[in-house]
Amino acid sequence: MGEGPRRDVERRDEDSKDGQMSSAIETTSIEAASKALGVDNRDVAWLAALRAEGVRLAGQLGMPDSRRERPWKYLDISGLQLGEYTPAAGRLTLSGSAAGVAVANLADGEAKIQAAAEKHLGKAVTPGRSRLDALHYSYLRDVVVVDVAPNTEAAEPVRIGREFATAKQLAAPHTLIVTGANSRVTVVEDCRSGDGDIIVLPVIEVIPGPASEVRYVTLHRWGAKTQVFSGQRLITARDSAFWNLNLVTGGRVVKGRIESSLQGRGSSSELLGVTFGNGSQHADFFTLQDHIGADTRSDLMYKSALTDNARSVYYGLTRIGLGAKNADANQANRNLLLSKTAKADSDPVLEILTNDIIRASHGATAGPVDEEQLYYLQTRGIPHREAQALLVRAFLGQVLSRVADETLREEFIDILDQKLESN
Repeated sequence: MGEGPRRDVERRDEDSKDGQMSSAIETTSIEAASKALGVDNRDVAWLAALRAEGVRLAGQLGMPDSRRERPWKYLDISGLQLGEYTPAAGRLTLSGSAAGVAVANLADGEAKIQAAAEKHLGKAVTPGRSRLDALHYSYLRDVVVVDVAPNTEAAEPVRIGREFATAKQLAAPHTLIVTGANSRVTVVEDCRSGDGDIIVLPVIEVIPGPASEVRYVTLHRWGAKTQVFSGQRLITARDSAFWNLNLVTGGRVVKGRIESSLQGRGSSSELLGVTFGNGSQHADFFTLQDHIGADTRSDLMYKSALTDNARSVYYGLTRIGLGAKNADANQANRNLLLSKTAKADSDPVLEILTNDIIRASHGATAGPVDEEQLYYLQTRGIPHREAQALLVRAFLGQVLSRVADETLREEFIDILDQKLESN
């Protein structure tokens, strides 16, 4: 009996050594791949330092823990073998450059693009925020910078097209949007991938200037086996406004962390999400509406319609800090379940540290299609399948109706209709 505890200790020591050796090998592999990317990307000194910091932190930080980290409660990726994937570039297309609006890949950008990136890249979403973010900066590639001059209103939307086609690819695209005072810009990022097993680690940083307005849309049209783990953060200036839409129609897993840091007095954030999931799709969003400055406003509406074995997860935190006098915050998550095996988990949370506010509200619902509405449509001669599709369009359309630009609104409705018709 005396040998038992000692053998257990020896086994634990061996396991610990094996784990340390495995971690060291993985860190060496990350460092080698990162350095090769840096050479290929022609990194300048500050970018090489940022990449090296990502490598250092990737070797120290663990993967998200679904047992301890609330935003990861319903998604366990501890068994994800990232070492089986190879960092590689995708296909990038850009449009929308105009007078006062610079749009470029950082690797090819002129002095203005380089200066904006050096000042802001990696400041809103830092490499130390999580291991996934650290890996993003380690494998950073295809950094798109949108830089808008003060007092400029972009006549046409900036378009960013990203497509990844190689199986077992790990991609780390980055979008940085910086605007000057009193400017207006709309950015639409269209993301697609092939049918192979692909992992994408996107990061989006938005830095609007005083009294400027940024409208940013992500179209998640990923392939059926693609897994996406994205990070997005906004840091506002005084009286700036941010409007954001995530439209999810593809992907095996789409996991997003979306933060609005409302630091500037009088600034605002409107976060919208639309998901139509089928098969075994998993759409999972953690949002943070962080009211820091006075007179700030935030509004959020995320809706999903789910069929087959699809799942939607929403965890949203609205935080109103001590200095957020006269804050006005709303948060709503609505889910429509179209099959008995579809599932939605919703947890909107308020954290209020001051009583000097205008409003702080939140709510969540999940349930099937209204049978009375379905019956009404069927009595008018509309078959069950078409009647249900009409109700889904109306349900999700309440969010898309908040797209101010009619042309873009119709484009997004068409994307949703294509998914509904293919289901």
